[in-house]
Amino acid sequence: MSYSSAESDLLEFLFTNQNDNGLIDRLLGCAYGQALGDAYGLSTEFETRKNVAYNYPDTSKLIPFPNYILTNHSRRWARGDWTDDTDQWILILETLTEGNGDEKIFAKKLIRWIEKGFPELNDYAGMGLGANVQKVLHSTNFFIRQYTSFLIGRLY
Repeated sequence: MSYSSAESDLLEFLFTNQNDNGLIDRLLGCAYGQALGDAYGLSTEFETRKNVAYNYPDTSKLIPFPNYILTNHSRRWARGDWTDDTDQWILILETLTEGNGDEKIFAKKLIRWIEKGFPELNDYAGMGLGANVQKVLHSTNFFIRQYTSFLIGRLY
């Protein structure tokens, strides 16, 4: 996040609030839990029960992570990576902290993510796109309002 010199840190109160020392731990727990659960879940995402039982016949053992059996779906990601679910959750959190929940800011972030992913994580583009998000992105209203304004903004 970047701030102007006169702008206060939106999250500073969390670090200085002496009344609730566990809040940061709980927030970080949510963040890590989301990312780790998503990464672990990729091992069986979109697989049938039959395929999961075939790939992991010993139900007394956990699915090995990150050394799970690659599927047609999971092989698109690096081992141990999370999916578009966590990427888009990060975009939502950024929008809430940077843009006060403005859906236009989220739409711009989503388009940028689709084009580039998170370059700081060595992404080259957004990986995966759920059916609901894809439907919204390809709707006429979204395209006309969001993508056109995004392109116009690049021209100026």
